[in-house]
Amino acid sequence: MTEADKAELFKAFRADHAMLGQGFHILRERGAAGAPAGARRQARRIDREAGAHIAFEEEDFYPALKRFLDGEEVAAMYRAHEDARLLIGDLAAASDAELTETDAARGLLNRIDAMQTHVSECGELFGAMGGLSPDEIKTLLQRLQDWRAAAPRWTDHALARPRPSP
Repeated sequence: MTEADKAELFKAFRADHAMLGQGFHILRERGAAGAPAGARRQARRIDREAGAHIAFEEEDFYPALKRFLDGEEVAAMYRAHEDARLLIGDLAAASDAELTETDAARGLLNRIDAMQTHVSECGELFGAMGGLSPDEIKTLLQRLQDWRAAAPRWTDHALARPRPSP
């Protein structure tokens, strides 16, 4: 690994989190505006665009950081991804009435807010990578590139296998 690998991984990580942050911001705006078709389109867009990054975090990044973070913190990150995966599926399949009815819409907005918080907090985890070896950094960069090439949807990358316990 070179400093270039670390810089490239950091740049990619930041770009992914910027995309996620912007995507959920737009989703929230459309939900708050009572624009069900726009909210559904945005949910499907996040599903397509974020799947590679979510798979990378769940399969590669979080396991690499587990030795530096509290087990409950890592488990909470997996739960946040699962909550958001379900939210995206719910939004993509929701009727206009479900997206505009006051109580249901408020519940969806609260779920979007929770994911926006996770995106902000997770985006700050790059600093925890300082304890990783140069080879681990190089491997993580390659794995992120592999996931991007595979381009899974977030909803297709369900928590199909048991997750590490805290």
